[in-house]
Amino acid sequence: MTSNRFKKAASIAVAALLLVLLCAALVIQFAGGKCPVPTWQQLRAFFGVPLQTEESAPQIADGSTVVYVLDVGQGDAVLLCQDGRWCLIDTGPAEAEDALLYDLDALEVETLDYLVLTHPHADHTGNARAVLQNYPVQTLLLPDWQPGPEDTADWPRNLAQAAADSGAEILTTEAGDSYSLGGGTLQILQGGSAEAADDSVNNASLCTLFTAGDFRFLDTGDAEEAAEQQLLDTYGTSLHTTLFKAGHHGSYTSNSLAFLQAAAPQAVAVSCGLNNDYGHPHRAALQNFAAVGAEVYRTDLQGSLTFIWQNDTLTVETTADSAELAA
Repeated sequence: MTSNRFKKAASIAVAALLLVLLCAALVIQFAGGKCPVPTWQQLRAFFGVPLQTEESAPQIADGSTVVYVLDVGQGDAVLLCQDGRWCLIDTGPAEAEDALLYDLDALEVETLDYLVLTHPHADHTGNARAVLQNYPVQTLLLPDWQPGPEDTADWPRNLAQAAADSGAEILTTEAGDSYSLGGGTLQILQGGSAEAADDSVNNASLCTLFTAGDFRFLDTGDAEEAAEQQLLDTYGTSLHTTLFKAGHHGSYTSNSLAFLQAAAPQAVAVSCGLNNDYGHPHRAALQNFAAVGAEVYRTDLQGSLTFIWQNDTLTVETTADSAELAA
């Protein structure tokens, strides 16, 4: 009975989404194309469409590793789960606040062991204060970045105060630091002004490697080719990874072929907004992903992505798959 009610509610929610999108298209047509279309993640949060339906929910065994690349539009928010412990890497842009908080609630996140902010750009830190205000966070991890005289980027206003009010410990990280998450380990590979390949904020991004058994997840924030080259020079083929979160939303300024050949990812997750102004992911990046034989998954086309590593096998579930099943 409960299963049938769930399926019916999910079907109604998806039908409502389609109706709203149709109405929005008509309004835009009559308004001369000047009205904004609500994004998928905004509608999903508003109508309460789950990340996965009861039919599509994967059976996750104890000790398995799960990486959720959450659909926050043109931004990044990656949630790691290992043995019931949680780590959130970046928080997406402010306009995705409802969607992000809804997803964390839907996944039954109660406490974050770590909140990692890779670099001070709004599409990565826009909901940092909201997360700190709504969830107990044990540790806030930041790169060792200090703004230069021409930098316009900065951490969210009152971030330190929000962390203090929540009881979170603030740690400035450096290469070589490591942090336990259940039976896994989050390693800091590089990041911060002391290690940046040039003066750009993107190249100061925290670059992290999460390992659990044979599973390896590489996240380089918005690090561009100069920072990738520094990683390559330092670590070489030890960068090899199971899953790679595409650098800088799939930009051609990141995701160099030499770097990807060293990382040799089995799968690549691109976090970007539908029809975004930057053209992400760029054709050159997609060509490089194909050149190394990686399977590519995209939040702009498939919604939130769930990667499950168990029994030495990587499987993927998407929001789009769940919506199709619900309908």
